[in-house]
Amino acid sequence: MGATRRSLLIQVFAVLLLGVIAAFVVSVVLRQLIAKPIQGFVSALQSVASGDLSVIARTRSCRELSYLADQINAMTEALDHAQRDHRVHMEKARQIQQNLRPTMNGLVGIDVAELFEPADDVGGDYYDVISLPEGRYLLCVADVSGHGVPAAMAATLLKAFVSEAAKKSFSPAEILTDVNQRYCEYVMMGHFATMALLVVDPTRRQLTYANAGHEFPFLQLGGETPKRLNVGDLILGVETDTHYDEETIELDGPVRIVIVSDGVTEAFDHNDGQYGTDQIEQLMSNVPNATARELIQEFETSLETFRNGRIAFDDTTLLVAQLT
Repeated sequence: MGATRRSLLIQVFAVLLLGVIAAFVVSVVLRQLIAKPIQGFVSALQSVASGDLSVIARTRSCRELSYLADQINAMTEALDHAQRDHRVHMEKARQIQQNLRPTMNGLVGIDVAELFEPADDVGGDYYDVISLPEGRYLLCVADVSGHGVPAAMAATLLKAFVSEAAKKSFSPAEILTDVNQRYCEYVMMGHFATMALLVVDPTRRQLTYANAGHEFPFLQLGGETPKRLNVGDLILGVETDTHYDEETIELDGPVRIVIVSDGVTEAFDHNDGQYGTDQIEQLMSNVPNATARELIQEFETSLETFRNGRIAFDDTTLLVAQLT
């Protein structure tokens, strides 16, 4: 009787041991055939989500998982093609916007230089220098809300509107009034814009300006402290019937004008401090004899030092004009 019980216990133990061994073997097989490949798929998808489209999903497992790996690789390849196409299109858009920038050659009686750094491939800032009759020049800096392709398209429209309006009037206020009416008509609500317009007459030594909610331009006469041109009205794209005011200033001696977008005054350092307007005025005072290009280089160095590697979150535009 005891021998029979021992024999039965041995048989039960053997069965249990074989079951444990079989479960272990099945677990190892499942891990190699299913769990490990799936972990590889998850890792590959995480890499794709982080922007690495060079990853390839691989498996030597069953046909179903091989099919899944093929589909992941096909998806990654399609995303890579789409991203390459996007880069090509954005580069073309960037080149088009660069080609729309004005040339500074052939200007008489005025020295102009610019700094233009879009936050994305294309930007919503727009600047222009337009020659007017009788030796006058129209200086313009505008900033469309946001950045990227939508803002760049709106900025391109602004360039066309300003160029057309400047053919009908040489008054900054009238040009702004015309531009605002057309901007309200053609641009989707919510894409507001600011704009500073200045007409400079180097011969008569006069400056006439109007402003649609833009950063007030800086004017420096001789070695005096820079002052702000603080006549301004409503931003563009709010009310169709807005009429803008202008002011005329008689110029005496050397004249320096600096127009910036808020990407300059609102540039941030690593402590979230802003560049502000005081630094602009101080820099202008520090280099009174610099040419327009030299002053732009001073601003570029100053902004780079201030940001200390922090990426600009907004388009940066700065236009300097000096009467010679």
